[in-house]
Amino acid sequence: MSKTSWDPARYSLFGDERRRPAVDLIARLPKPGDGFAPDHIVDLGCGPGDVTALLAGAFATAGHTPTITGIDTSPDMMAIARTRPESITWQQDDIATWQSPVPLDLIFSNAALNWVPDHAALIPHLTGQLRPGGLIAIQIPNNFLAPSHNMIGSAGKEWQDAVAEAQKHSRIMRPGDYFEALSVDCDAIDLWQTQYCHLLRGEDPVFDWVHSTTLRPILAALPDDAAREIFCGRYKALMKQAYPPRPDGVTLFPFNRLFMIARKR
Repeated sequence: MSKTSWDPARYSLFGDERRRPAVDLIARLPKPGDGFAPDHIVDLGCGPGDVTALLAGAFATAGHTPTITGIDTSPDMMAIARTRPESITWQQDDIATWQSPVPLDLIFSNAALNWVPDHAALIPHLTGQLRPGGLIAIQIPNNFLAPSHNMIGSAGKEWQDAVAEAQKHSRIMRPGDYFEALSVDCDAIDLWQTQYCHLLRGEDPVFDWVHSTTLRPILAALPDDAAREIFCGRYKALMKQAYPPRPDGVTLFPFNRLFMIARKR
């Protein structure tokens, strides 16, 4: 496995916590009982398929089963998704360039678009693939000003240029910028932010959380295993200072997320 590969086992250590924003986003969407019965759904950045399966369950009725496609760039994640029992099409592809063969009723993406650059161009690219009346529903992490993210540079100060280059993926836009991008094709735009306070356990739980996501490109950018060992040791120490464990062993980890839903005109 390369240093840039996704590690599904490590990513799944906090499966319930990572799924919760997706569950909340799905709950905010209209359902068949509300008159929204989508025929074609895509889950962009589907990972191992857990959330895609929740989508299938949310929109399937006794008389209607939508066509659902899960898209992800990771072959490791796709390998797990393809073992699932649900009737879902799994496709390894790049979100930035993927094009649906049919107009879509629902584009859903949970914690994936933050890995794709140039959101000002990406959002209209996606909404342009919706049918009139179709919905786009997105959740992206917005925790980049928190200690878990802004202390990465301190842990990798000797490799400042490499770390800064690797961090470019984590730049997202302001909420107002997403409103402008969605407004190109959509109305009924709903934007909101939520801070989750995760209750984590373990010796280095914040490191374990971030290691499987944000630290992936950072560690890949460091020159060798010795540098990675130094970086990880420093980062763990910084995280214990920023997020000290409670006497009961629980570490409180606040995490901000940005949500958006919009309807194609």
